[in-house]
Amino acid sequence: MIKIETLTSQIKQNCNISDAKYWGSYSLCGLLLRLRELYRAEKGIKPWENIQQKDIGEWISDRENLWKELEDKDFGDIIIDSNGYAPFEVEKINTELEKEGLIYGAGLGVNMKPSFFLADFISKKTEEGYDIYIAGNEYVRDLSNYPAVLQDRAIYARVDATKQLIWERFEELRLKGSKIALAFAFSKYGITPEEEPSEDVDRRIYQIAYSEVETYIQHELGEAIEDQKIGCEWKSLLVELFSYRRAEIFARSVKDILSDTSEKGLLKYIIENQKEGSLGFYIVFLGGYRSLLFPEILEAFQRFAETGDWEFVDNARKAGYRKAEDYAETLLLLYKKNRSEKEWVSKYIENEIIAGLNKC
Repeated sequence: MIKIETLTSQIKQNCNISDAKYWGSYSLCGLLLRLRELYRAEKGIKPWENIQQKDIGEWISDRENLWKELEDKDFGDIIIDSNGYAPFEVEKINTELEKEGLIYGAGLGVNMKPSFFLADFISKKTEEGYDIYIAGNEYVRDLSNYPAVLQDRAIYARVDATKQLIWERFEELRLKGSKIALAFAFSKYGITPEEEPSEDVDRRIYQIAYSEVETYIQHELGEAIEDQKIGCEWKSLLVELFSYRRAEIFARSVKDILSDTSEKGLLKYIIENQKEGSLGFYIVFLGGYRSLLFPEILEAFQRFAETGDWEFVDNARKAGYRKAEDYAETLLLLYKKNRSEKEWVSKYIENEIIAGLNKC
């Protein structure tokens, strides 16, 4: 029998080490928001309950002191029944944990930040040759909170992480002047801007998250398929751009659009299943360079909202794929021709490609 407390403490140690090493990769606003939600998760505070500023202030101070102690530490092995596993040996660890109704996830996110979580195991299925695991209630996680992650031939989808993202948007929904797409998305699930945060709303948002997590699975499937097409040099490109934040985020955004617009990706799934709420949430979460790269979907959403015609969305998807494919080919060509001048590549991406998009 696995002791959940012992397992959780080992994984939490690695979460803290990751946060200690990479907290500086977030903007100040982003870091404070992530700390707030991590505090809520660790203390078991419900989304509709208030946080005491004095308490969270002390917690943040303690966490910063802990990070100073851990920033030079190495990640520790995960010990299960006297067997030790490296923290990224996810498949081996889950072979042990599935028997106990648990699921473990580990991977690299933006800025190559390691991310870990432990959760209740809900279900497993296979699609396009990939094992897909659905994770429920989470016992531990780091500052990162991805709704789904791809590792090797497996995808780990997190209902809890998806629920948190949707709760944040529900709070935004209640503000005056919230986005049309936001109201559209929630309306398809029967939630209006007039509703007050409550346990009942929390239950309904969990149901939304359980439905919406499927779209994130499709994003990861699209990414897996496009990985096979684009080749292993793309990962080498991202590694070379690691020290150049804007260029790296732009390259990741190109890949995200490529994955979403793929024939096996998120938007194709939304269109085929006519998931109006999912389309609304896709528009809501489309920000940063992705919105600059894919303006066609914004216009298509407007026309869809007026007509209900999915052809507008599919035409935008195809146009978005062609554009993302062209950008990906351009970035790889730059990388191949200038392997020894990675600073030049990053500056070209920032000064020519990104600057050109901003002028549009």
